[in-house]
Amino acid sequence: MNFARAAESIRSPRNLWGRLVVLLIPMTVLGVVLKLIRIDAFFPASGVTDAGAKVSSDVAFGGAWVLLWTTGCLLSAGRVRTVIFYTAHVATLFMGLFAVLNHEYVLHTGNPLSWLTLTDAAQQRDELQALIESEITTTIVALLIGVVIGVTVLPLILGPLVNRLLGRRPRTLLTRHPGGRVETFGAVGLIALLIASGWSAPTASAAFSLAPPLQLAITPVRAANAYPQEPATATVTPTPETTRLVDHSGEFRNVVIITLESQRSATTLQDVKQPVTPMIDALKQTSIRPERGYSVLPHTSKALTAIHCGIAPPLDSTNSEAEPDSLPAKCLPTLLEEQGYATSFFQSATERFERRRGTASNLGFRDFMSVDQMKSRGFHRANYFGYEDEIMLEPQRKWLENNGDQPFMLSMLTVTGHHDYALTGYPRIDFVDNTRFNNYLNGIHYQDQFVGKVIDMFKDLGLYENTIFVLVGDHGEGFGEHRVFQHDNTIYEEGIRIPFLIHDPARQGELIDGPANQLAVLPTVVDLLGFTLSSETEYNPSLISGESQAPVVTTCYARGKCTATMDGDMKLIHHFDDRRDEVFNLSLDPHETDDLVEVTDRAWLDEMRDTALRWYVDTENSYEAFRTR
Repeated sequence: MNFARAAESIRSPRNLWGRLVVLLIPMTVLGVVLKLIRIDAFFPASGVTDAGAKVSSDVAFGGAWVLLWTTGCLLSAGRVRTVIFYTAHVATLFMGLFAVLNHEYVLHTGNPLSWLTLTDAAQQRDELQALIESEITTTIVALLIGVVIGVTVLPLILGPLVNRLLGRRPRTLLTRHPGGRVETFGAVGLIALLIASGWSAPTASAAFSLAPPLQLAITPVRAANAYPQEPATATVTPTPETTRLVDHSGEFRNVVIITLESQRSATTLQDVKQPVTPMIDALKQTSIRPERGYSVLPHTSKALTAIHCGIAPPLDSTNSEAEPDSLPAKCLPTLLEEQGYATSFFQSATERFERRRGTASNLGFRDFMSVDQMKSRGFHRANYFGYEDEIMLEPQRKWLENNGDQPFMLSMLTVTGHHDYALTGYPRIDFVDNTRFNNYLNGIHYQDQFVGKVIDMFKDLGLYENTIFVLVGDHGEGFGEHRVFQHDNTIYEEGIRIPFLIHDPARQGELIDGPANQLAVLPTVVDLLGFTLSSETEYNPSLISGESQAPVVTTCYARGKCTATMDGDMKLIHHFDDRRDEVFNLSLDPHETDDLVEVTDRAWLDEMRDTALRWYVDTENSYEAFRTR
């Protein structure tokens, strides 16, 4: 009897209207409150008008959400109404959970959750488990539990009370307005609210201002329409087999590439109490370096491809550079191995992160060693997927001793600078007052000292004078200077400007005018080694060739989100449809505080924007042509 009564209660839910109100209204309020918290965090000086503009999308979308389900229940009856009622519960549960997760993600990164982020997290869940655990707080847990209770428990408890307060109002609405007026009101109101929820001020970021569910839905559409559909130039299938090193002159010299994880250029730091990278600062004076060095795409595996191959990396989020036969170029390790070099790649991170063994193999390295194969006793963890970088020194020494009788290329990737900046076991230096930023700077300082220890090891082994050292960041790291954190989509200087110097003990230091990016590493190293690069592929000029670098393009990790084009001292950031573009004069405004877009020549803006879009489309088409040949 009790079972039958329970089944009947499910088929014909009691206090339906009261339960529906208790379900929908609090979730609408939750979305608005969370947006107000984000506005206070990112725009603390916002006035009432500005805050209202930024929260209006959430208010309108919340109203549309309430109207959708209430109108659906008003216009239905029997089993159809029951299905709509329970569907509203399930959909609101997912909506509430997404609202909380998006809120926390925005606070940590400055970017909203997108399908790209969600699919990446699903595909790399094993790799990212430690990262997710490191970011879980009691606040997140409490909010998520609150959402579940708000959907499953509160409507049952408070629904009867609210139902009594409502009386017969929902039912009489139908009888008082016959002839389809309810349908008309519901449809028109829903459309009007959805249109209102899609508005954002032209000077504000739509990604921030739009209600999170709406932003999630719009992002793939924007990405699909971000770039021209037609190729900028005639697509030619790359032929990497034609690339080789020829006409060698002089002795065979060694190459060491140190890729510094998450290390932004020290010139992007403001108000630090003492120098953070004294070793690199000193090396600059005796090294070849561009006036400003840039990442091609601020993501590690992409940067490694650009550094070692001299070509733009695949512009995807699937880590396709780790797939066999995926790169349309011979990279430096392969080119040097053909000349009799031994090659090896070391990293102080775990092998599984971004499938690094596969990427290293595609780059052409014969030997590969990750932290999983190193003895960790006596070393400290640096973050959720690696150990402090000195763990690599002893294995590298052994490899050098075993391969020192032939020319070699040794490449290494540090990890200590990477989020979540958790290195312990060393005295904490007071660089800045912000604790999280200070932890990061201590990791960067450690990497700087690690560079010195690598060079000392080469001096101790008698290899220093015959070795060319490349020191280059993979990307920078943001800490809210422009309301963006970490690196993937931080297009400002703190996210893309990197240390970039080539230290050759046989040459004097030289400052190269203007910007250059990681694509200049391969041709410059080839030049310094005394080879000529013969190829049908067009590479950037060597830094010592005397040729000027073309305008430098950097793109965000997410497709159609942002690009930057550096032309001399001028920088254009293109935000696509998110908000209006920005222009900065980096010689006068290195920290990008004075946007000059309103006073900049429109023809130049169009040219720089088109340069970035053509570069992106050409890169995509080149990979497509190669992989489908």
